[in-house]
Amino acid sequence: MPRPKLTSEVVLLIGSFVIAIAVWLVAKQNDFENQILGVQLTAEGAPENIEVQIDPPMVNVSIQYPKTFAHLIRAEAFSIELKGINENLAGALDYNYTPFNITLRNVATKNLPETVRPTALAQDYVTLGARLYTQKAIISVIQKGKPKEGYRLIENPPRVEPKEVLITGSPKVIEEALAPQKDYIILETEPVDIEGKKDSFFTPVKAILPKGLKYVKHDTSRVQTLDELEVQVHIVIVEEERKKTITNVPIVIKAFSENLIPEYSPTQASVTVEAPLSMLSELTKESFLFIPRQPLEERAGYTADIAIDAKFTDNIPPRIREKATIISYQPEVIHIEIKSRAQEQETPPEPEEQPEIIIPTQTPVFIGPAIPPELMPTPETE
Repeated sequence: MPRPKLTSEVVLLIGSFVIAIAVWLVAKQNDFENQILGVQLTAEGAPENIEVQIDPPMVNVSIQYPKTFAHLIRAEAFSIELKGINENLAGALDYNYTPFNITLRNVATKNLPETVRPTALAQDYVTLGARLYTQKAIISVIQKGKPKEGYRLIENPPRVEPKEVLITGSPKVIEEALAPQKDYIILETEPVDIEGKKDSFFTPVKAILPKGLKYVKHDTSRVQTLDELEVQVHIVIVEEERKKTITNVPIVIKAFSENLIPEYSPTQASVTVEAPLSMLSELTKESFLFIPRQPLEERAGYTADIAIDAKFTDNIPPRIREKATIISYQPEVIHIEIKSRAQEQETPPEPEEQPEIIIPTQTPVFIGPAIPPELMPTPETE
């Protein structure tokens, strides 16, 4: 009979020991400590094309942990993650700063037991500065075809608005897209068809964005990133021009005084003009006039070599005057003499030349009364 009693006592003893161990372990685990660590803030999930600044970069966090895990407690095991950062928070040319609230939920641990937990933050907000990674891009207009025969592009490459834009992307993609030996990206447009055209025109056209890049549309108050970019192209087409020399252009110099007469030499000139082909035929020797470059001394006896300028006459239509150009003319200097009209009238006329009378020398001429033929002496009478 005493044997069963011994067995139950042994079981009771073992159970008591196990309970004591469990109580000791629980008591040991409940032996917590607190430590304050400076924890780094990170931009969790921020797009690759955004550069982030956080002020302050670290925040003090109070950490509670069992003493048995003291060897695991170090600043590198924790981080404060700022989530929800997107392009709307970023500036285009400079940082855009935004207050950002943080709580204990933002504190993340790296593979630590659940009994290690943050209990307090030294502050509940930080300042987030965000800026897009951007790069200047130059628009290059691609053309297809040629203008109509006799016409040409006056601006090549054509005008485009805008000429420069900002694009955004990750630093790696931007670096790969840079033009060789340049600090900008070249964005080509879709082809603009100018085949057979003779008139200038505006046209919208898309600029092709490389994969991974976006167009940054920005002003003083708002920044947008777009997957497409449309530009306005101005194609300027004009008629081809030719040169033409027009001769026998009269030089007309007049005096203001009616009593004076300017005499000059030469009295004709040649003018070389450049104009669209269709207008050259409308320019004749009556299309030009010459004027002295300096005022004349209007007095009788004045003589000098004076420089002259060639100009279009007033009867030239504006459409020709705007497009035609006088390239050169000859002469550029004429000799002029001012005479009085009275002096011109007092000069006696040159005597007219009288016809010369020719008298034959072989026929004798008698001057006196006429002798009848019958009374003329004969050889026999002599």
